[in-house]
Amino acid sequence: MSSRSSSPGRAAFGSSSFGGAPRNSSGGSTPRSNSNQRSRPTSARPSTHRPASAAATAQPERSATKRSVLSSAKEDTKADGRVRVAVRLRPMLEAEIKAVGDAPPTIEIEPEVKRVLVKRDHWDSDSYQFDMAFPESTSQRRVFEEFCQPVVESCMKGYNGTVMAYGQTGTGKTHTLGNLGLTDPSQRGIVVRSLDHILATAEADQEGKYEVSLSYLQLYMETVLDLLQPDKDGLNITEDPSTGEVLCSGAKVVVISSTADLINLLSVGENNRVVANQKLNATSSRSHSVLLVTIRRLPADTSSMGLTQSVTATRGKLLLVDLAGSERISKSGSEGQMLEEAKFINLSLTALGKCINALSDSTPGHIPYRDSKLTRILKDSFGGSAKTSLIITVSPLKTHLSETASTLAFGQRAIKIENNTRIREEVDLKLLNRRLQAELDNINISYERQTTQITEGEAKLAQVSATIEGIEKQKAGVEKQLLADREAAQRTLDDLRKESAAAVAKVKSELEGVISQEKQAFQQELEKKNQEIGQLRTGANEELQKQSSTASKQIQMLQESNIEIKAQLAAKDASLFELQKHVQSQGDVKGAAVADARKEMSHLMEKLAQQHKQHEEEMERQRVVLQAAEGANKSLKEENQRLMGQLEAAVSANDPASPAEGPDPGAKGKKKFWKFPGSGSRSSVKMNGQEGFPAVGSTPPPEGSSTPDSASGSRGTWTQHRDAVSAVSKLFEHVGLTTVFGLLKYDDRDVRLHAVKVIANLAAEEENQVNIVQEGGLEALFDLLQTCTDEMTLRVAAGAVANLAMSEQNQHRIVEEGGLELLVKLSTSAVDSQTQRMIAGAIANLCGNATILDRLQASGSLQVLVNLTNSEQVDVLSQVARGFANNSKCTKGKTHLVELGALPAILNLASKTTVPTVRKHAMLALCQIASCEVNVAAIKSSGALDMLTEIANAEWDEFKSMASTVTISGKRSGVAFPKMLKA
Repeated sequence: MSSRSSSPGRAAFGSSSFGGAPRNSSGGSTPRSNSNQRSRPTSARPSTHRPASAAATAQPERSATKRSVLSSAKEDTKADGRVRVAVRLRPMLEAEIKAVGDAPPTIEIEPEVKRVLVKRDHWDSDSYQFDMAFPESTSQRRVFEEFCQPVVESCMKGYNGTVMAYGQTGTGKTHTLGNLGLTDPSQRGIVVRSLDHILATAEADQEGKYEVSLSYLQLYMETVLDLLQPDKDGLNITEDPSTGEVLCSGAKVVVISSTADLINLLSVGENNRVVANQKLNATSSRSHSVLLVTIRRLPADTSSMGLTQSVTATRGKLLLVDLAGSERISKSGSEGQMLEEAKFINLSLTALGKCINALSDSTPGHIPYRDSKLTRILKDSFGGSAKTSLIITVSPLKTHLSETASTLAFGQRAIKIENNTRIREEVDLKLLNRRLQAELDNINISYERQTTQITEGEAKLAQVSATIEGIEKQKAGVEKQLLADREAAQRTLDDLRKESAAAVAKVKSELEGVISQEKQAFQQELEKKNQEIGQLRTGANEELQKQSSTASKQIQMLQESNIEIKAQLAAKDASLFELQKHVQSQGDVKGAAVADARKEMSHLMEKLAQQHKQHEEEMERQRVVLQAAEGANKSLKEENQRLMGQLEAAVSANDPASPAEGPDPGAKGKKKFWKFPGSGSRSSVKMNGQEGFPAVGSTPPPEGSSTPDSASGSRGTWTQHRDAVSAVSKLFEHVGLTTVFGLLKYDDRDVRLHAVKVIANLAAEEENQVNIVQEGGLEALFDLLQTCTDEMTLRVAAGAVANLAMSEQNQHRIVEEGGLELLVKLSTSAVDSQTQRMIAGAIANLCGNATILDRLQASGSLQVLVNLTNSEQVDVLSQVARGFANNSKCTKGKTHLVELGALPAILNLASKTTVPTVRKHAMLALCQIASCEVNVAAIKSSGALDMLTEIANAEWDEFKSMASTVTISGKRSGVAFPKMLKA
């Protein structure tokens, strides 16, 4: 950065903003300290000279980092130039807080709605609306960034701007604007933050070069004084007749390039400002301070001016004005010289109020700018072309309520003023001179080049003239030569014509021999093509006969299948008749079972009728295929005839042509039709009393086990499932997995249900489980679980996931793709016991993998098993107990079941459930948990010792041996579990 320079000049008040430096709270200061200073009488509270700050050269923290040039998120984008007004409430001092006590506040700030409430008593209050309202806790940085920074950035673009503080004495005007923040950077006022922001933005701008200068003035008793030249007498205020700009002749103008320069200047000016000690403020300003900042922006690179280089510069002015506080003599206690000062302060503020009243009045009239030098300085700020922001400061004390109301009314009037803002651009004479010189240099260079080209052109013209003369002479000689050559050429042409006639006759004879040979070769090729067409015709006929034979066989098979279905239907009718006789012999107790059997038989009859209809449709499609084959044969014959016609036409025209290839009779694709398996039984599989999918685990039920389908026998149900799976496997080979997965997205509920049943049946076979996942079946099932709302479809889909979870290779895929979370979510809405059984079965299969136990716990899957212990359905409890057994078997150490508090539920299943399989799995889980020493305390506290004793004495050998080796105190005691129980 360049060093600081200063020069006397004129301060121009194009736009105004208020500023000042912070003052020492120990006392006031008089404006000047040398022999040439103007003196004033000492009052009852004498003013003292403010000492210069020793930290004036300290570099304060910058409030702005390198930003994009002239851009800010808080930039005021309003097109109008209305004066913006904000109110700031001063916090109470300690003495004021003690004096007020518990009294309710008189002034209440509502920053959310930008409103101020003045409470005159408990019932009466006045409301004032402003652009912003800052409570007493508002930071200096927030006041600057939200209210003043847009004006500063507008000045950097070429606008005039003003920031001004107005209010009663002692309400914090100087603190808001002029605090230097030497001891606490967070308390820096608007002046320091504005200049700091300007310097930071100028440094970051790569496209422009800035010149920032300032003047620091004070208006003391209607006399304009230069705070940077304390020895100089009062300055004169003039007005430029051409532009209307208010100027202050003789003011010192200082160019600044760093924040340190700014702090030094502000400290010097603040030391020369008039302050005094009075009742309302120990450092009361006795003058209005005006800091004028001029920001001039030029193009960045002016070293090499081009013809298109801009010569204009933007020139913005920023006024930072700290008005002296309005005061009442009765409250401030001013006397003597301070009384005279108070008169001039109040007179200038009154003149400013008159101007604002006139500007805010809807009826245009005379604006009394000349009543005071203050109003002349602020002429552009109110009613001019500047963007103006006014901060009014108020006291929180009730004793100053009248002054507060007057200040707020002043702000209400100022907010109505509209200014006509505009950007100020000026022609830089230095840049214009450089540009004109560059244009002149270009003209001179162009002139010299053109002169040289003209000289060279004249020389070339002389050479061309001489060349033309020589060419004309040569032309005459050439013309004579051309006449002689033409006569010789005519004689040569006659000779050539005679020779060409003889050559043509010879070539014609040779061509006739070649054409004869080509004709014979074409005839041979034609015979060869005829033989190939005959072979194609024979192959097509054979293929057609094969297709016709195949179609006939398929029709015959379908007819036989139809006969078999009718026989099975008759057998089912006989079985129903026998079942009805058996039910009648059992009495009314079995009436409900008879109704269920009739309903089942009716449903089966409907399914058989549908299958019969499907068989008939398949036969009709085969007939269509046969007719299509016959049509293809006919088309083939027509094509052969067409090709023969082309060959004959080619021969007759003596132009060889390649015959078109005949169509491939086997190239036409046939549409594949498929249906759900059904060979005398229901198309859906029935396992363990649940229709639509195989049972979880896909193993046949043990002999003698009791299920809801015991009337027909569990083994018969398993046989149906095995036959159905075999039929589904054939369907899969015919149709393909991708087609079945696509049916899961159909809108029709029955189509989706049948498709998911096919997948569940395929997943029941171990050899299909991995293929289904690899072909995208797992993603299709997860999408169905997320989007479907049908209970039956969700039940079958959960069963399919449970079957896929039997493969260890698939278990990690299920966990990684969010299968656990889907099962947990489904469990919260599942009300059907069979759906709960499928969910529990899927989680139980996953519990057998030791590598995903933590994921089971984190996803809440184990908690689902614990919650399902409250179910009254045996099938659900069986899967829950199996999951507990798998989890405890895979856990080495303290199991998650103990952490979830599942021991009472496991103990309840082992002791109170009468179903053998549920009890066995629960007992196995208890033995596995008790085998780890870390779980001993939980076993004791849960009361499971008696159950473990019962297990040790049980008749099941697999549990007896396990329970007899369980220890309570581990290796330290070495006492066997049964012995400890007896002791």
